[in-house]
Amino acid sequence: MKATEPELLDLIAEEAIIDREKLVREATLEDLGISSLDVISMLFELEEKYGVVIEEGDMPQMTTLGEMVDFLLERINAEAAA
Repeated sequence: MKATEPELLDLIAEEAIIDREKLVREATLEDLGISSLDVISMLFELEEKYGVVIEEGDMPQMTTLGEMVDFLLERINAEAAA
């Protein structure tokens, strides 16, 4: 199953308990209050929804929401195409 950016943003908003309107690509994860625990929770949700396993250690160092979304979309959609 392929993922879209709006779907990922909805999931991030839900898991990190952030208003969806605040999720802009340029925002830093720190400014949004997204913690490492939020990221782990998101990874579990992604595994459930898309059937893709992404370990926290697989994720490169990211500072912005856009970087995180791009990485996740690439990984999820690569797995879906395989």
